[in-house]
Amino acid sequence: MKQFRSITGVLLVFILSALALVMVYDKGKDQKPLRYADVPQGTIDWINSFGEGLDDILSSFDPIPRPTPWNNDGDIGQDSETGLKTLEDELFIIYFPESLTRKAYLCQQYAHQAIPRLEDIIGKYYYPVDMNGRKVPIYLTPDQKAFDQLMKKMVSIERSFESTAGITIQEISPSGYFLKGIALNGKFSFSSDAYMKDVLWHEMTHYCFFASVDYNQHVNLPKWCYEGIAEYTALVGKKPRFTQEEIDMMRKDCRLADSHFPYVFENYMGGQSIFCYMDDTYSVMGVKSFLKSTYTTGIPAALQSNFTKTLQAFEADWKQYLPHYKR
Repeated sequence: MKQFRSITGVLLVFILSALALVMVYDKGKDQKPLRYADVPQGTIDWINSFGEGLDDILSSFDPIPRPTPWNNDGDIGQDSETGLKTLEDELFIIYFPESLTRKAYLCQQYAHQAIPRLEDIIGKYYYPVDMNGRKVPIYLTPDQKAFDQLMKKMVSIERSFESTAGITIQEISPSGYFLKGIALNGKFSFSSDAYMKDVLWHEMTHYCFFASVDYNQHVNLPKWCYEGIAEYTALVGKKPRFTQEEIDMMRKDCRLADSHFPYVFENYMGGQSIFCYMDDTYSVMGVKSFLKSTYTTGIPAALQSNFTKTLQAFEADWKQYLPHYKR
């Protein structure tokens, strides 16, 4: 009898253990696998470096995996105390004060129009199904004061973003890329409807570009790359124009291997001119192929594999080509 009880006890433990494993499996099988399980420290430092100076990106790395689903329940705009209205469809949710109702509907229209362009140039548009159910949150603010107050609520930063027309706020964790929101500063963005579209498309390019990067690699992409491609993508068919003095400055100041160029225009318009030169020389297919490689291998390897050029050789060719963009 004692032996029977012992066998029964062992079987009971075995059955309970098996049931526990099944429950753990059922609970975990719907969770997304970790996309960035082993991010190098150098990449983490780069992610956390955004937001200095005139960056229109605020970025952070969270070492704790983000649980799913990634819906919009936690958005600042969901708080009734903000007094913000919402305009929502299957892809976007726009938060705005009632005074900006017309702008909100226009913003929604422009956001949808950006998708084919982003799919073409960046290589992929990230829909809610790609982001664990999260729709792209877009905040519209009427003036500088409201924009600064929104930034304080969203990222707890007490400073004036007085030179910022739009901003992308993002987080990278082992679970993947998470877009906290895109915000437009009405002080600048609403100067015209055309400019509002340009700013929105610029920030949406940041969203798709940074969502495409493989953060398991050593990543330290320079500012001219992510700001330049945002300008190139947003300003369809437009090329930058420089004075001779500005061309001389870029030839003197700009080193493609540096993390950023000394002056703001060099990173934005100068960065745009790099991609325009790439387009003029290697066609738009060259731009797209270069970007695809950049997401996983970095810039020097992408230049070598796509154009058989070293970083230094490509830099010299671009500087030689700059007079094509002279005013």
